[in-house]
Amino acid sequence: MAISRPAHSLPVRIYSYGLAGLLTLASVAGMAGILMSMTVQEDGAALRGENRRLGALPAIPHTAEEWNSFPRRFEAFVNDHFGLRTALVRTHTDISTALLNRLPTDQVVAGKDGWLFYAGEGALGLFQRAVSLDLDRLDAWRDQLSQRATALSARGVPYAFVIAPDKHTIYGENMPGYLRQGRNPSPHDQLVATATAHGLPVVDLRPDLTAAKTDARLYMRDDTHWNERGADVAYRTLMQHLGLQPLTLDADSFAMRPNGPGDLASMALIDRLEDVPSLRPEALPCVAKEVERVADQYGRAVISRTRCDGATGKLLFFRDSFGDALLPFLTASFGEVVAVADAPSTQDFLHMVKTELPDVVIEERVERHLRFPPRAIKAAATDE
Repeated sequence: MAISRPAHSLPVRIYSYGLAGLLTLASVAGMAGILMSMTVQEDGAALRGENRRLGALPAIPHTAEEWNSFPRRFEAFVNDHFGLRTALVRTHTDISTALLNRLPTDQVVAGKDGWLFYAGEGALGLFQRAVSLDLDRLDAWRDQLSQRATALSARGVPYAFVIAPDKHTIYGENMPGYLRQGRNPSPHDQLVATATAHGLPVVDLRPDLTAAKTDARLYMRDDTHWNERGADVAYRTLMQHLGLQPLTLDADSFAMRPNGPGDLASMALIDRLEDVPSLRPEALPCVAKEVERVADQYGRAVISRTRCDGATGKLLFFRDSFGDALLPFLTASFGEVVAVADAPSTQDFLHMVKTELPDVVIEERVERHLRFPPRAIKAAATDE
């Protein structure tokens, strides 16, 4: 007796055929991408934020060792060159972020209202006030800053050490709610207190940035850094500390322009632009022009010299990446800025002073790097 099979309904058949077609399309597209990569035979760049190169097609093995490693290397190549890889990674990231508030990296955390915050280099522990400076590091900070300030005072050169607050310090209300803050003093608090007690020229930007954020956004949502409105606040506070007159700028000196993807968005594989306030070039009395650049192996400027026609004076500026946005303001004020992307020992610091003979010296350091005092070298204090 023959067994009759139930007839599938039309919706079931449409679903089955559609699923089979989708799997076939994905397989064909994936194989096409792999075959194209095998034909081209080059290892291209990975997605922005992955910070690596895509795996290359391995050569035909000739030795036993190469044969043993060939399956692993070929699998890495296939995984990196599957035809729909980019679309699938982007889709997975978008869905995870929208539905689960989860990012594909532990270096970035998703905050409130779409804000992204840096989680690397112990930043979350700093936000939660779980990290403090021990007495040895505080003493090292005091000694090194005192040596620098004393040597520059003997030369009649004004000096300021300015701390660029991490974004979570100014916009902590946008951090994820599950991250709770303790009551311990942060390294930022400790260094400012030590500087106040010993008369050291440390500039605390937190009060002015906190007050100014009610009028404008000062940091970028998708990036670790302040925007140019935030840099303007820092610049004005610095000039006031040095007893110098800042440029005359107002809200109309800035225009909203798209920027991105920011460094945090790139790390999180989020491809979006953010409108940020940008300084109008015509708002400055002169335009900064880079006249010298010493770059490292990655093309980043280790030492740059910028000039602004019409302004007078010379600034020696030790900085990290937060100093980029300060450069146009400082160059328009001082005329010439020698910017050094380094956290120097006191010996190197004073050697640069002796070489460049600046009118003013500013040293900028991001808050999360305060855990690392300047390198101490015995000969530093006598390098006049």
